[in-house]
Amino acid sequence: MSYHHIHVEQQNTIMIIRLQRPEKLNAVNYPMFDELIHVSRQIEKDRTIRSVILTGSGGNFSSGLDFASIMKKKSHAMKLLFKLWPGNANKAQKVSANWRNLSVPVIVAIEGYCWGAGLQIALGGDFRIASPKANLSIMESKMGLTSDMAGSLTLREIMPKDQAMRISMCASQLDAETALKYGLITEVNDDPLEAAIQLSQQFARTSPDAIAATKHIYNRYWTAPKWKLLAYETYSQIRILIGRNFVQVQYALKKKASPLFKVRQRFW
Repeated sequence: MSYHHIHVEQQNTIMIIRLQRPEKLNAVNYPMFDELIHVSRQIEKDRTIRSVILTGSGGNFSSGLDFASIMKKKSHAMKLLFKLWPGNANKAQKVSANWRNLSVPVIVAIEGYCWGAGLQIALGGDFRIASPKANLSIMESKMGLTSDMAGSLTLREIMPKDQAMRISMCASQLDAETALKYGLITEVNDDPLEAAIQLSQQFARTSPDAIAATKHIYNRYWTAPKWKLLAYETYSQIRILIGRNFVQVQYALKKKASPLFKVRQRFW
């Protein structure tokens, strides 16, 4: 699939995905939904990738949903919301939820506007690094809607319920420092993309199996019953212990060298 609304480049083991509609402040149209879902599925299949960075072009992450474009064709709106089973993610939700399901860290580098659908996509990442001039908002209530792109999965984990409800109900616009105080972002940095690359390089020095297991433990079982969390911890540790990357780490520790990691295991 060729991409027209996102730009994808790979730097060694880092996959950088850039929302590419700068003339529209990277507003999310229907083709961008398809492209983001497609690239996330391709990354899921490629076990050589160690981390993903999501960012925007033209000094903004995204101004939100391109509502006028979506509503030109009512069938597009229906396709975004349609699902065969209520508990599964629909197309609108997959552009956020798919990043949570990957076995590699997803870092979002945010500049300028990160509103509505843009923030929902960003909430699918594991880490959000924003520039001091970034502006973040859950904008849906301003349009008479509720947020419906799976960002709530992350909000319930990172923010107190009352604060999440208030900024959602009021469509509050938050500067970077306020967003950091609320826990909505991970870090404020003058160069969020460079900070994301440096963080990716740190991850690359750690076993990809350990990274994958840790991400799945926290994303899948953070709010799960105690027994499920404990069971998955044990499962993950056994998988790591019998894997080739654990051997590589032990050998490197003895030799006081950097480990030569093998392709990441699959974790379920």
